[in-house]
Amino acid sequence: MIDTMTTKKPRKKKEPYPFPVELIDQLLAQVQDKNAESILGESGLAGQLKKMLAERMLAAELTHHLANEDATSKNHRNGTTPKKVLAPGGELHLDIPRDRLSSFEPQLVAKGQRRMP
Repeated sequence: MIDTMTTKKPRKKKEPYPFPVELIDQLLAQVQDKNAESILGESGLAGQLKKMLAERMLAAELTHHLANEDATSKNHRNGTTPKKVLAPGGELHLDIPRDRLSSFEPQLVAKGQRRMP
């Protein structure tokens, strides 16, 4: 007699999300239309998040750059410059921070670079 019972493979545990699920719920609650375009589209929630994250990273780069300046330096923040870059999900219109002495060279989107990594 052949044993037809098979042993079950143990299930893989789901990996936890890298951030709280409540955060996603809060973000989705802010979206007016609950369709795919308003969430995943270029001008939707995902596009806005990409823009905000990129600009936050650029601001942190400038903060680091200015912290490394000599204390007597006259270099300070001096507004932003608009820049259009191509990202994997479409175009992004970023506001690149600048400094008074024009010595800031961003690493995320270098000067003259038109494509985001």
